[in-house]
Amino acid sequence: MAEALRRRVRAQAAADRALRARPAVRAAIALDRRAGPALDRLATRGRALAEMADRVRLAVAAARVRPGGDPLGRAAAAIARLPAVADPPPGRVAIVRLGGPADGDRDVPAPVPVVARDALGEVDAALLCLVAAGVAPLHPSWLARLAGALGGDVVAAAPLLLHPRRPRSAATPHDGRVRSYGLDVVVAPDGGPALRAHAAGEPPDVARPPRRAPVALGCLAVARDAFDAAGGLRSLGDPDLDLADLGLRLAAHGGLVVVPAAAMVDQRPVRRRAALVAPFPDDSRGRRELVARHGAALMRRAAPARAGELRLALTCSAPSAKVARRWGDWHLAEALGRALRRRGHGVRVQTADLADSPAGRGCDVHVVVRGLEPARATPGQAHVLWVISHPELVSDAECDEADLVLVASERFAAELRERTRTPVEVMLQATDPERFRPVARDAAHAHDVTVVAKTRDVLRPVVADALAAGIRPAIYGSGWDRFVDRSLVVADHVPNELLPAVYSSAGVVLNDHWDTMREWGFVSNRLFDVLACGAPVVSDDVPGIDDVFGDTVPRYRDPAELRALVAADLDAPERARARAARGRAIVLGAHTFDHRAAQLLDALARHGLAGTP
Repeated sequence: MAEALRRRVRAQAAADRALRARPAVRAAIALDRRAGPALDRLATRGRALAEMADRVRLAVAAARVRPGGDPLGRAAAAIARLPAVADPPPGRVAIVRLGGPADGDRDVPAPVPVVARDALGEVDAALLCLVAAGVAPLHPSWLARLAGALGGDVVAAAPLLLHPRRPRSAATPHDGRVRSYGLDVVVAPDGGPALRAHAAGEPPDVARPPRRAPVALGCLAVARDAFDAAGGLRSLGDPDLDLADLGLRLAAHGGLVVVPAAAMVDQRPVRRRAALVAPFPDDSRGRRELVARHGAALMRRAAPARAGELRLALTCSAPSAKVARRWGDWHLAEALGRALRRRGHGVRVQTADLADSPAGRGCDVHVVVRGLEPARATPGQAHVLWVISHPELVSDAECDEADLVLVASERFAAELRERTRTPVEVMLQATDPERFRPVARDAAHAHDVTVVAKTRDVLRPVVADALAAGIRPAIYGSGWDRFVDRSLVVADHVPNELLPAVYSSAGVVLNDHWDTMREWGFVSNRLFDVLACGAPVVSDDVPGIDDVFGDTVPRYRDPAELRALVAADLDAPERARARAARGRAIVLGAHTFDHRAAQLLDALARHGLAGTP
């Protein structure tokens, strides 16, 4: 295995050198070196200008709708008219200041001391009140009203958060109105979960009843035992982000309510119009961080699934949507996705650049169709690896991070079981019989011997062996001009939907495997597809082919043996087609993506990964 990995690294290095030697690439690198710093400065200035323009538009909008009178004074007077509540007993409550000094006597008038966040571990109190710097009470009864809301299944309470009356240069259209009556979880335009301020911009109404909410801003009173059970406060770089993260973790330990009569005023600036309704705008780091930590739970709140329905994200190794249709892994993931949808589940198929997308992170299960690059796991989301190629690139740490590892090789699955604590099962590749099926012979693709493969900057063994055997195959794939007579190349690319015609029209299709796949017994997906089309196929020798296909895939070990097998199929096409038909029956009986969808769902259920956390 080590020697195979070294060969792989040398081939990759040679390909990189060849790419960098191309004149167009050298020119692009030189241009990037010269223009890169200037472009970075321009982008920074552009962002600053955009933010400034957004702030100006915010101020203009505020000037048009600025409310008259004193809405905050009226709200405070309304709270004063409500029935009085008793302050919590001394020692029962501790106020913890987040993101600023613990100068609570001025900013947070309360009958108890205010401590800094770094002293939280020393606090001995049954109730913690976490307050962001810049957030101050509207009325002295705020703490008693928050403490009084706890009990039963309510383990946390938050105030109605209001905007202040800001100076005109910093004003917003919502000044003096509601900033948030708790946060709602919605589905954003990008398909992922997002948070929106409930009742944002409405006149303050402190007499309205408390409401349940998964997340609150600015301040959170929480029972100490629930706080500890949820894992405490984690520092994510922003007090509101910390409180939102805590609130979502508390959801598993009880409810959170927002208490209007405990209203507080948030003096912190609002710099973007989007922040008026989205304290964590959809393009912000805060939103990305929350979705990375709580995506599946957030999505279940935003759009509850039907009974028995799972949401699955399938990430393949195709680098982007622009090139995805040229990657076999994309079509494999699409076919598995269609099979899962037929079973009533929601599926998102995405390219590698979208592995961290909010929509994908919002799914219950993330299946990484493992190619060249790994994808990180998300807390609260079942993380599944399906290793279908490049076993040499799969690390022990990556497997340990997963909840389940599926492997398209018996041999490599046995190897991984010795290297990881994660459950490892075998799940072979498969075919989509709706696409790959026998079709009428097409004269444009009628060749005695056909190869469908990219070079990936090396002369692939099956082509080298064919040429050595005196066979001139018709080649479909890119990168061959450097290695073979150009007249052998029929097309640089064949769309996936046309492959059945190419396979069905061939006298015999040749197949090979990358070195590490051959050594570890990974059976190529092409074998399933070619046999599903009823076409004869000859392959290099890979352990496990007979276990999957019986005697329906002849294997060769040297050019002479390849020449003999190809000649036998071309001399007796009826016999070759009959053998391929037996292979097709084997594939349809056990190796379609409907079979793999059922196998995946069964494995998820057996390992406790198909339920709602």
